[in-house]
Amino acid sequence: MDKLKTLLVANRGEIAARIIKTAKKLNIHTIAIYTEADAASSHVVEANESVLLPGGNAKGYLDGDEIIKIARKHQAHAVIPGYGFLSENSAFAKSVSEAGMAWVGPSPASIESFGIKHTARELADQAGVPIVPGSKGLIENVDDAVRQAEKLGFPVMLKATAGGGGMGLSTCQDAKEVKEAFETVKSRGETLFKNAGMFMERFYPDSHHIEVQVFGNGRGNAIHFGERECSIQRRHQKVIEECPSPFVDRHSGLREKLCAAAVRLAESIEYASAGTIEYLVDDKTADFFFLEMNTRLQVEHGITELCYDVDLVQLMLEQADAQLLGNGGIEAEKLESLQPSQPKGAAIEARVYAENPARDYAPSPGTLQIVEWKELDGSRLDTWVHTGTVVSSHYDPLLAKMMFHDSTRDKAIEGMHKLLNDSRICGPPTNMDFLASVVVNEIFRSGNTMTRFLNDFKYAPSAIDIIHGGAYTTVQDHPGRPTMGRGFPHSGPMDPLAFQIANLLVGNPSGKEGLEITLDGPEILFLGSAVIAVCGAPIDIKLDGRSIAMWARTEISAGQRLKIDKTTDGGCRAYLAIYGGLPSVAEWFGSKATSPGVGVGGYQGRALAAGDLLATMKDVPDYISRPSTSVVLPNNLIPTYPSHWSLAALPGPYDHGYLTDSDVSMIYETKWQVSHNAARGGIRLIGPKPRWARKDGGEGGAHPSNVAEYGYPVGTLNWTGDDPCIFPVDCPDFGGFVSSTTIIRGEWWRLGQMKAGDTLQYRQASLKQAIEIRQRVDHFIDQVGKACRGDISFENIESLNYDKLPLCATSEKPGQGIIHQIEVNDKQPLTTYRQGGDNYLLVEYGHGEFDLNHRCRVTALTKTLKESTSNIKFSNGLVNTVGCCNSLLIYYDGLQISQDNLISHLVSLEETIGNLSKAKMPSRIFKLPITFDTSREKEAIKRYMETQRPYASYLPDNMEFVAKNNGLEKADLKKILLNNSLMAISVGFFAALPLCLPIDPRRRVYCPKMNPSRVFTPEGQVSWGGACMALYNVESPGGYQLTGLTIPGVDILGSKKGYSLSRPWLFEDFDQLAFHEVSEEEYERQLAVFHSGRYEYVVEDTTFDMEEHNRLLEGTRDEVKEIRKKQAEAQTKMAELEAELMEKWDKEKAEGKIPMDKVEALLNDPSISKICSPLNANVWKITANEGDILEANQAVTILEAMKLEITVRAEEDLAGGKVEKLLVRPNDVVKAGDPVVLVRKKDH
Repeated sequence: MDKLKTLLVANRGEIAARIIKTAKKLNIHTIAIYTEADAASSHVVEANESVLLPGGNAKGYLDGDEIIKIARKHQAHAVIPGYGFLSENSAFAKSVSEAGMAWVGPSPASIESFGIKHTARELADQAGVPIVPGSKGLIENVDDAVRQAEKLGFPVMLKATAGGGGMGLSTCQDAKEVKEAFETVKSRGETLFKNAGMFMERFYPDSHHIEVQVFGNGRGNAIHFGERECSIQRRHQKVIEECPSPFVDRHSGLREKLCAAAVRLAESIEYASAGTIEYLVDDKTADFFFLEMNTRLQVEHGITELCYDVDLVQLMLEQADAQLLGNGGIEAEKLESLQPSQPKGAAIEARVYAENPARDYAPSPGTLQIVEWKELDGSRLDTWVHTGTVVSSHYDPLLAKMMFHDSTRDKAIEGMHKLLNDSRICGPPTNMDFLASVVVNEIFRSGNTMTRFLNDFKYAPSAIDIIHGGAYTTVQDHPGRPTMGRGFPHSGPMDPLAFQIANLLVGNPSGKEGLEITLDGPEILFLGSAVIAVCGAPIDIKLDGRSIAMWARTEISAGQRLKIDKTTDGGCRAYLAIYGGLPSVAEWFGSKATSPGVGVGGYQGRALAAGDLLATMKDVPDYISRPSTSVVLPNNLIPTYPSHWSLAALPGPYDHGYLTDSDVSMIYETKWQVSHNAARGGIRLIGPKPRWARKDGGEGGAHPSNVAEYGYPVGTLNWTGDDPCIFPVDCPDFGGFVSSTTIIRGEWWRLGQMKAGDTLQYRQASLKQAIEIRQRVDHFIDQVGKACRGDISFENIESLNYDKLPLCATSEKPGQGIIHQIEVNDKQPLTTYRQGGDNYLLVEYGHGEFDLNHRCRVTALTKTLKESTSNIKFSNGLVNTVGCCNSLLIYYDGLQISQDNLISHLVSLEETIGNLSKAKMPSRIFKLPITFDTSREKEAIKRYMETQRPYASYLPDNMEFVAKNNGLEKADLKKILLNNSLMAISVGFFAALPLCLPIDPRRRVYCPKMNPSRVFTPEGQVSWGGACMALYNVESPGGYQLTGLTIPGVDILGSKKGYSLSRPWLFEDFDQLAFHEVSEEEYERQLAVFHSGRYEYVVEDTTFDMEEHNRLLEGTRDEVKEIRKKQAEAQTKMAELEAELMEKWDKEKAEGKIPMDKVEALLNDPSISKICSPLNANVWKITANEGDILEANQAVTILEAMKLEITVRAEEDLAGGKVEKLLVRPNDVVKAGDPVVLVRKKDH
């Protein structure tokens, strides 16, 4: 290029990426523009520069003035529009030219002339191009429309004269339909195109849509690049295109006529650049008629390029360069030399959309969890998406154009079918399977598709269409991802017993993915045949309105509806297994299990919702759908789900020494109640508070429940302050609160069925008994599997009778969490081994203090375990580890490795590790920006104060509080963050959050967490809690104090620079974080770059010298003591203030409650009816007001229980009643049966 050196691409998606590809080939500097919704689009990453549009997602690409401003600022020589948006906006094209840049496209006059369709018809007629019989000029009114239609003969088509893209069209079969369509077309023309004018054409039902690619030099010369068949359309939008047209190939001389007419029209107006003449071709006579001219690059231009070996974008850029040189366009001789004679071979294009075939192909926005494109010789892919792309609802849902070129059409069809079949997109539904079924259709293969082809084409996907998602329905598999860690939960079914049996009943492997249903189930339309089973808590199930049995194999026919209603008795979770599972759901780290808390796995990382579409197996074998005998679990083998649970547990990891002996006994003696706050991430219990054996948590925190962070076993009883919470499969993988008692692995399935309002009593088991219980459960599942396969009879299976399982008596003295210790010596610190159930062992160094020497030893032990050649290794019984500053949690399979053997192995490894006080540890220093007192943080605090707690010692300025809590000024705290390195002592908790400790002990500060914890934390939040700094990588709940914002360090699907699908986290243990201050404006700019996937972390490899660090510790020991003394004095004052403010807040909350005597008086009034809470819950929202007149089934309040929303409604007999009194407020806790609203009945 002589003049065109810098090009602004005024578009998005695959066309922007495709244009940039050619521009790069020509060494043209490219500028991409994008909106926030498109930040991670391929074109943003691939361009030399990318600029965020200021107009928002809806307006951005349509704001011509702003685009021109960006182009001028970045000294662009030309602007190329692609298609759509402003590509056929003559005013924009004119403005670009007036700004001194080349418009890469036809002249504004050409765009304007052909943008008005009735004018275009006149131009075609003047050039001798046949036009479809139609109205002369615009139609004046509805009566004129009827007259014109009757004159032309039905059917006819009404067209908005400024329309395009298949919009503003209506086919009419008679005068009545003309009248009905007139206002619709007029309205769409006004709304979409700012032009209400319309005209009419005769409609040819048996016709082909064929178009010719032309290119003009703006000087009266034009050539063509053959034709394309575009007859396969839905709602006038092309779906599959071909080059050349098989219809044209069958009609000798037709190609020459079509192309000559197209060139004639282009030359008649001195057309410049690429354009497309569209024709309607009658199937019977091969007569053709001009439809319209698209004055831009066409979507399907790629197949022309394949068949004619031309780069149309390059030609467009060469034309623009010639215009910049003042030549008007490409020289005539050069242009004519490019005129091809015939196409080479055949090419097919299929447009891949994110759309739902079960919902009339409605757009389906969402996250693409897996994108895998098949590559073959002859294939071409134009796309903008990749794994991790979020498809926005703001734009056209086109994901890609898949093209295949070969020597013959038959070979091209076979290649295209393979491309579609072997490519894979997981996430929202797409039309890929639909496209694959089209290209193998006999009519398509014969090359005789017409514009009405899809009207009669039958496509029946094998899938389930979610009509209603239920209260909380997620995809799970077993065992989930127990080896993942790093703050990504274990996942999997809460009740693995019922889940596995459901799979076995339908003939699946026991761990196959299925649906977990909590309390209230989904309604599902089966689009294909299937075989299912529902197991778990008793729940009402209907198939096409007819009740069906649980714990049984059931055949489903295509078109049937399955409605799973509410649980009807004990337990809270049921499981739906489908033969073959859910093949379209993506795996993430080897599992399809959903972890909604961190947004990974399953379907879009969330619970199912109406409109979701999940593929099922296409073919169900007869031996599965029609077994020789019914496959039903007998009643005596069905597990029981009581309201009072007795669960076996082992002591530890932290019990005696942290809790008093009476506290430990209290755990086993208490009849605990399950709180409304019981979910996959935690099951809170209501009961007595412990007295505690310590006055505080030492370096772990101010409360005696605090300890230095350590890995949490699944099933453990965790004390968050004085409040107990059982941690099930979606719990954090580490934290800093005492865990005293751990439910054994064989009882996890029962733990998963406890619901709000149930009661629980712990029963202590020995380790031997725990192993025996697990063996019995595993054996039971194995026997059920054999019976389902017909290998044995169900009658030969012994039921899981929990009354006969071996357990210690309640009165028996509990054991201890500590099962072994190595005393401190010259080679190693005190080493304590603590059990966490029958599958976890916690190795702890020291006395609970934060010491990087211990972190060094944890790292060494982890490395030694992974490199071990003994029988105890990760391929033979070891599952995962979680390392923190002074401890390593080891997750192992207790059936493969005995606890005694594991401890013996670990003790022997300690001897090989030796003294590490002079070790040198590999480390990396991440140099990150930080900004303070930002609008994002202020908004989070405002939200907290408005919805959670109005005042506290740490409000409204968290950073000021942290400083005061340590006897510092706010500026001092900033200096600590800016002038010191912080060592990552653990990575996990929530989405690979790095927990960091200042390396210099003089710079360590301490503070309590927010109480209650926040429900929202901004991404990139730098925060402080206890002795550590944490970086929240994603938006999440959290309790650490907000102390600045930086760039996050995680990318869940690994598409950003510096990440991968196999490594979506950034930080590792022993990494160091060093901050430098930037303005909020600069931070927002860098965050936008991160969101676009282009952020480049500044990382320096280094070595951390333990000997040097230990000299620092020794040399500052006395100074640190004085600092801690000063900090303790400040913390005492702040603790007193916090206690005072908490007491005030509690008092205000109590005073706000309605006096009980007034409530009692109303309850005794015969004209008053009460609406009660259906279960133990938290009041989330009040949707009625006192004085309201109620309608039948009107929502009066929304409760939250088990992380679910439960709407409480007025019964039909209360219709017309008046809300007399609201008895609850948001955040109140109610029990099942508690009145929440009092209603004065109608006529009283």
